[in-house]
Amino acid sequence: MHDDELIPPASTEGQQQSDVSGAKVTRVPWSLPSELSDWQVWDVDGSVAAPESAALAPEKSPAIADLQDDILVVTLSQRHWHVEPGSSVALEVTVLNNGSHRALMRVHLEGWIDDRWVLDPYLQASIHPGERRTLNLIVTPPRTADSEAGDYHLAVVVRSSDYPERYARVGAILTVAAYDRLSFEVGEARAVSWWQRSTLLQLSLANEGNHAVALQMNGSAPDGLCRFEFLASGTAEVAPLLTLRAGQRTRLLLRATVRRLPLLGLHARPLPIMLAATAVGDGPAPRRIQASVPVRPLIGPLQLASLTGLIAAGAFAVMLLALVTALFVGAGTLPAAAPASALATSPAMAAPPVIIVNLNQPAATNPSMAGTETGAPGPGTTASLPDPMLPLVLPEQISAPSNGGPARTAPATGLEMPAAASVPAVTRGSADGQLTYAQMFQEVSTQYDLDWRMLAAMAYVESSFDSLALSHAGAMGLMQVLPQTWREWAPAVNASDPFDSYGNVQVAAVYLDYLRSRLSAQGHPEKEWMLVAYNWGPERLNDFLATGGAWSDLPEEPQRYAEEVLRIAQTIP
Repeated sequence: MHDDELIPPASTEGQQQSDVSGAKVTRVPWSLPSELSDWQVWDVDGSVAAPESAALAPEKSPAIADLQDDILVVTLSQRHWHVEPGSSVALEVTVLNNGSHRALMRVHLEGWIDDRWVLDPYLQASIHPGERRTLNLIVTPPRTADSEAGDYHLAVVVRSSDYPERYARVGAILTVAAYDRLSFEVGEARAVSWWQRSTLLQLSLANEGNHAVALQMNGSAPDGLCRFEFLASGTAEVAPLLTLRAGQRTRLLLRATVRRLPLLGLHARPLPIMLAATAVGDGPAPRRIQASVPVRPLIGPLQLASLTGLIAAGAFAVMLLALVTALFVGAGTLPAAAPASALATSPAMAAPPVIIVNLNQPAATNPSMAGTETGAPGPGTTASLPDPMLPLVLPEQISAPSNGGPARTAPATGLEMPAAASVPAVTRGSADGQLTYAQMFQEVSTQYDLDWRMLAAMAYVESSFDSLALSHAGAMGLMQVLPQTWREWAPAVNASDPFDSYGNVQVAAVYLDYLRSRLSAQGHPEKEWMLVAYNWGPERLNDFLATGGAWSDLPEEPQRYAEEVLRIAQTIP
């Protein structure tokens, strides 16, 4: 840079000179702007000598280095701005035209910043030689999780088409302040009873703030009547620690176990519980949500009504017997004893058969197949196994709770889960290493959003809870899964043994979930149609619906199957 480029020839104020055309042009005396009083002086080899009056270095240095130009001169009122999400900040940019002719200057922002935050990303102004102009770039980060808290390094860049080979750049920092917003919801809980003291609640958490938070989960109940276990990472934790990124949502399960239950009552009593998500360190204020767990008494209204009816019937029978006795005594005669041959009466009407299945008994697994050297089938199977074209069970395979195939985990739900709050892997068994039927159906139904009572009713209708059942058509196990269905859906749940109760129910559940989705897309989301497809076959049902078939037109067998399963499901407590 030469001195004659910075300091034009001296002239007297008001002096008139003639241009080429002969017109008189009044030139304003040129002076160095005050903003340039602390200019750096560049020597020949490019080193920089800072003047003694240089300002102190900013608290933070911009990551984008400055690039100054001797024609397009840019200065900022400050290098570091702070802004609250939802508020605006004005970046004051002063541009000096140090050239010899008028130029159209364009000012815009570059760097790690969303252009949608800037009101007018490109500002332009026509500036005369020696003139300076101040322009304001308005930046407004929205109050959403996308405006993450922290430092955004950017640069103010000035270009001009009148000086196509020149441009200037000044680095700066925009700090977006943090704000907190936490969403916390809890689903409804099923009632607990003397036979089932635990229930599962689904919790939903969303970090709607603009920075990551660490949350400590806790649960409490009056007088310690309830024990809480958060199911995360395949284990049960009393107070897990969750880390949520900005804008992240997650779900986790809470198992609530009631310690003491009422003995007598007319209806289920709500047990109030308090769930809390408390931030660790700096973060949002604790979020607490109140819920309740319905608790059924041992002797409820049905039992009380039955007991009252029995007492009333007994009292009426005693009174009737006393009245008849009094009548015969008053008449002086009593009926003679009837001969033995006359005691024969017509047979009483037979009561409908009642079959009781204890859902709290251990769920059956496929025992060792080593019954005989030839692998003869055990009780509940037919004499010969149909060939399903592919081996379903290895010859030496033994299905037991400790080695029943690969570890089973809940299927993907499409929700992003943090490492500490992933859906828990199913742990088969408690102290004795085995689940009860009720626990098995409840865990599998939770994974696929199904009614566990409906799964239990299907197991009763299909196989009468015989895990080794095998039909002449080749349907296998507790849920009578056909070989073709097993080969198609068993890999989806990592099941390897069709006669293992848990794997058999998982395959049936994922197949039911598929049928439900397929029928819902056709406008038939009801449970009845899903059960008909399971029993009758999805392709046969699809042909039936495609011809305009209605429920009343359905053949009797699949219709009765669906109605029977739902009827039995309603009778399960």
